[in-house]
Amino acid sequence: HLLCSAALPCNCISLSATDDSKTMRVSLAALTVVASHSATARGFVPRRGLAPAAAAPRADCQRRAAAPVLSVARGGGGLGIAPAWGALGMTAILGNAIRRVLPVALEPFASEAAALAPPMWAAYAAFVVFMTYVEGYKAFHRKFSPMVVARALTLRDAPLHHVVFAPFYAMGLFHASKKRLATSWGFVVGIAALVKLVKTLDYPWRAVVDGGVVAGLSVGAASILYHYGRSLGGVDPPADAALP
Repeated sequence: HLLCSAALPCNCISLSATDDSKTMRVSLAALTVVASHSATARGFVPRRGLAPAAAAPRADCQRRAAAPVLSVARGGGGLGIAPAWGALGMTAILGNAIRRVLPVALEPFASEAAALAPPMWAAYAAFVVFMTYVEGYKAFHRKFSPMVVARALTLRDAPLHHVVFAPFYAMGLFHASKKRLATSWGFVVGIAALVKLVKTLDYPWRAVVDGGVVAGLSVGAASILYHYGRSLGGVDPPADAALP
């Protein structure tokens, strides 16, 4: 009776001494009401209300994932000797390669050279177009050149030996991810083997191949300058720097 009067002051319950089971059920109901009101008054949250708290770490991770990545080119990231040496040094390497194969590529246009038959001129033009697209645009402009500039921009705070060998660093020949190292060194070895193979060709086939190589490398060099020029204005190159 005391328990019932404390829980429900406005509705006293009259219990029968001979009906123990009924008394027990009413007492348990009263205890439930008292506990529920007491817990609510203290601000207790039911168990099913814990779901938002459990979801809080997930929402926090989502907010961190959605946070914007700081631009490496912001504020003219290409400015400085080290980034310039990395990007422009790589451009100079390509320029030197172009200089070496250009005379052979231009042999069909020389007056003293044997005139090419129309099918050979068609092959020359087709290979130039092919290499311009496949090597110049797809390989250099879309992949290699942005990566070179992205890595060059990281040279602002790099160790001294990275800066000294900046063009090779920008190529991804050292201090790069395993995939980038394998790709870059495979590219270098492949180019060296191709150069030796092309030197064994006779005129006019060597001129045809070198004409395509000059076209592809020229687009590649221009692409590096393009992406580097954009970085001077604070625009990030569309590539990952592939750091280890």
